[in-house]
Amino acid sequence: MVFREDGHLSDGALAALTQNEDRFDELERLEIAEHLAFCDECLQRYTLALEGGNLLVPERSCQKTLWARIRSRALRLAVSRYATAAAAVTLALTVLWGGGGVQISRPALPEDRPSISRQLTGLTGEISDSLRQTVSGLSDFFDGFRPSQFIEGGNHS
Repeated sequence: MVFREDGHLSDGALAALTQNEDRFDELERLEIAEHLAFCDECLQRYTLALEGGNLLVPERSCQKTLWARIRSRALRLAVSRYATAAAAVTLALTVLWGGGGVQISRPALPEDRPSISRQLTGLTGEISDSLRQTVSGLSDFFDGFRPSQFIEGGNHS
C-alpha cells in the first residue's frame, strides 16, 4: 500500500523510495512524485529518511576545472576593462591633439554661420585625419618591436 488512509505516503513506501527499491509501477511513481511536490509533510518525512543514507561521490572532481574557468573569466574581464579604458584614452587624446586646440571666438551672426552639413563634414574630416595619424603613429611604434628579418623581407634559414 502506497498511501495511508489519511492520504499521506505510508512508511513502507517512504522506505522503498529511500532504498531505491523498484517495487512501484509507473502510475504509482507518478502519484508519489505528484504527492511529494504538493505535500510538505511527506516531503519533510522523505527528506529525513534520506538524511542517513550514503551520498553519491562523483567520478572526478570539478574543483580544478572550475578554478581554471574562474581565473580565465577574471582575466578576460580585467583585459576587457583595460582595453576599454585604453580605447577611451586614445580617442580622447586623438580629439585633443588632432583637433587643433580649443579656439574661443565671438558667436557668428546667422548669415556668417556655415550650414550644419558643412560643419559636420568638416568635423568628420578632422576626426578621420586624427584617427589616421594616430593609427599611423601606433603602427610606427609597434614596427620597432618587429624582428629585423621581417622588416628586411629576407629569410635567414
